[in-house]
Amino acid sequence: MTDSRSKFLSEGDKRFRLYKREHQNAFNRGVGKRLLDFGCGEGRFVFAALRNGHEAYGVEVDDERERQFVQNAERFQNDARNAFYKYDGLLLPFENEYFDSIYSWFVFEHVESPQTSLREIARVLKPGGTIIIHADDVKNCWDGHFSAPIPPYLPKKFIPAYLEGLGKKELIDFIISSVVYISAEDVQNILVTLGLDVAYLGPKKVANPALVREGLNVDNEASARRLGEKVRNAAPFISPIENLILYATKPNVGPGK
Repeated sequence: MTDSRSKFLSEGDKRFRLYKREHQNAFNRGVGKRLLDFGCGEGRFVFAALRNGHEAYGVEVDDERERQFVQNAERFQNDARNAFYKYDGLLLPFENEYFDSIYSWFVFEHVESPQTSLREIARVLKPGGTIIIHADDVKNCWDGHFSAPIPPYLPKKFIPAYLEGLGKKELIDFIISSVVYISAEDVQNILVTLGLDVAYLGPKKVANPALVREGLNVDNEASARRLGEKVRNAAPFISPIENLILYATKPNVGPGK
């Protein structure tokens, strides 16, 4: 086994083991046969699930991720080639009630229409099926992409000045174009409206109330830049312990209920 193949597969195995352990702790049962990785990236988790005997699939929205997934399948694991599906952001390419479990690892902070995607996740999940979602939560006052604090709901027009003050201006285009604000409560409210039961929700509180207050006083580029500089001068930063974590199930509804 080549070093690159060994590293790729071992990283997938580690993530999949963590997922199975988390699922067991959350729901007191195994993950089931059919799994969906919503936002599968380069495919590590899906490849590991296939090696562990599951019928697993991954979805992504962009061509580059598809290219990476297919390339990795060709290099490392041929049986994964047909496990990738392109998602148009509107309709998942699967039948109703198809999956036993659905997993998403730090994807929903990039989803422009979480209502649409969560509705689709609920549609393709079997009654009794489970959902585990991890993502960056706006309450954490933190962005994992540049590993530094950020005021919650800072208007996008002030992001360039804030990141310049923070010394992270190389990430301006990515943050503006690809990152959205979402909270655990947002996800919970959508899923509950869709009839799902939420078993656990985190984080429980805002991580940095002082930054929230200062962020509310940002009303122009100059104040955004000053706040970025102030935050930068407070480095080194300590990331929050808990991000958005949500466990949910789709109820079993029998005839006449």
